Amino acid sequence: MTIWLPDLTAASGPIYLAVADALEGDIRTGALKVGEKLPPQRELAYQLGVTLGTITRAYREAERRRLVRGEIGRGTYVAPEEMEVSPLIPREDRTSDLDLARNFAYPHLNPDLGKGLGRLARMPGIDRLNGFVPSEGLSSHRELGAQFFDFYRLDADPANVALTCGAQHGIQILLQALFKPGDAVAVDAFTYPSILNSAPHLGLRLVPVPALRNDAGDFLAMDPEALAGAARTQDVKGVFLMPNMQNPTTHTMSIEERQAIVAVARHHGLKIIEDDPYTPFVENCPFAFGMLAPELTASIASTSKLLSPGSRVGFVHVPRSYGVAVRNLIGESTWMASPITAELIAGWVRDGTFARTLAAKRQANLVRHAMACEILGREAFQGGSDKVFGWYRVPDRWAARDLEADLGKSGVAALSARYFQQGERSPAPYLRLTFGSIVGDIEFRRALTILRDTAANRGSSTGFRPIA
Repeated sequence: MTIWLPDLTAASGPIYLAVADALEGDIRTGALKVGEKLPPQRELAYQLGVTLGTITRAYREAERRRLVRGEIGRGTYVAPEEMEVSPLIPREDRTSDLDLARNFAYPHLNPDLGKGLGRLARMPGIDRLNGFVPSEGLSSHRELGAQFFDFYRLDADPANVALTCGAQHGIQILLQALFKPGDAVAVDAFTYPSILNSAPHLGLRLVPVPALRNDAGDFLAMDPEALAGAARTQDVKGVFLMPNMQNPTTHTMSIEERQAIVAVARHHGLKIIEDDPYTPFVENCPFAFGMLAPELTASIASTSKLLSPGSRVGFVHVPRSYGVAVRNLIGESTWMASPITAELIAGWVRDGTFARTLAAKRQANLVRHAMACEILGREAFQGGSDKVFGWYRVPDRWAARDLEADLGKSGVAALSARYFQQGERSPAPYLRLTFGSIVGDIEFRRALTILRDTAANRGSSTGFRPIA
């Protein structure tokens, strides 16, 4: 461990920022090397004569700047200067076809783009889409968004719908519209990796809130009492939720679980963002938070996982009071979502292509889920036949990160729990396994078989033998 003490004699302004700045300076000059362990927060606070909370904020700020990384039980370390390419990002040179990591919902079953573009080219008045449109989108495309929200059990008003460049753009727009820098937002203890990266860059502080568990150990909804505690003690201003297919645990919140969260949100004045791109796969969803608490809730829908990732079309539905802020933020970031691709999607909805595509993907997912149950055992993962990924329980003989690495050596990509956790984290024995990124059922079976055999063979003398 490095005995590192910053020189704060010339510091001005908040002490926590001075500590973070000193840390950044010492890393840049080489006084602190990549991989070096920093002093424990309590010890550094004692040495500097400041509160533990000050050092906690300093380390958190340093992590936001990507200067350090921390894990519960291990400590805080200087991070590499060059960030690793996220395994979630598509790469043109990716060679493995055994991809259980990235959550692409059967893109090989997407509609025929050539036919869609041909229909679009023949549309009367197509040239009107080749110019600027209002930042919130054309009225016909906002009506399309209201139709999409039907799948989310949300009776959306087109006047409160705006188009975004996909769901991730929608998340960033809503975080900026609903919150201000310095605000704290509650998230699930395991949550969508994108918000873990984007929220801190917007100056927001994320507060992980644990989930309830059932007798089998499955993850349920966010604990409403823990959320209330975070609102009281950490000044949380809002909560980000994935109620229908929680990513990565797969849980679908019951109406009672939703009502419990709404009660906490109303009592503490919390704003709610609900984002759930895979909802149309889920059978019998309860009402959306946008129906249960419309005055508090901003909702996100997306076409990327359902029809066309390349179109980058998403929709947000917000309380009327946030409409101007949302329109301005869209305009300031991208001016508008593409009306051309929005019309492409609209055509697929009108001619029945969307309904047929969704039906085909649901059927494919039934087959993949049954295959996962057969090979891994139904008890090995949390999920269901209408969920496009599973939350796999790693056997006790493995650390999830090690199993992820060993699978990679065999050509199988999977994501361990660390990608879904905020800040300092304790290791968790889970992998997320996606069902729809591998094109062929034979290859999908091969990937799961390698996972099963690799998980079973740790410490054996023969090791893993690849499937012929």
